Amino acid sequence: MSTWRTAQRSVPKDGEHANGDAVVLRQEQGRILVAVIDGLGHGEAAAVASARASAFLATMSLCAELELGMQGLHAALRGTRGAAATVCLLHGPTIVCCGVGNVELRCFGGKLPILLSPGVLGARVQKFRMCRAELAVDSRLVLFSDGISQRSPLETMLHLSVEDLCEAVIREHRKPSDDATVVACDLKV
Repeated sequence: MSTWRTAQRSVPKDGEHANGDAVVLRQEQGRILVAVIDGLGHGEAAAVASARASAFLATMSLCAELELGMQGLHAALRGTRGAAATVCLLHGPTIVCCGVGNVELRCFGGKLPILLSPGVLGARVQKFRMCRAELAVDSRLVLFSDGISQRSPLETMLHLSVEDLCEAVIREHRKPSDDATVVACDLKV
């Protein structure tokens, strides 16, 4: 049976106390949910949006279809400033994911044909684009908010543990002008 090993690191914008980014990692009935939420902007209002998204994802059934979960997340964020998010459901080597906005997902060691859904959760999303794939053992997923440079050379950090990768990305590739979050997941036998 395969398992996932995860690590995360998140810091607010320089000078802010509230972090508008959030991470949700849950396991239930052999399934794992991994999500990075980026409340629009930064500060308290962004933190309110990401906290509401986190609260919804903390109770969402991991056995339900992800598209239904994304519709519920969209509804839960109405009345906030909104958020971008990438949500992944993992069951053994199977991944189903959906990204709305600019939270990036990179896959190393397997093919993951993700196509982000344009829009803002809580405001407008025309269509949720779902991605499904079977990943090879020793695949690595890295999710990160736009407070991390998209040009981060993640492929040069694959030798690092998930914990060390998260630390290195925050230390070397975060934008001090925004909240920054990174999550790394390794599929192991």
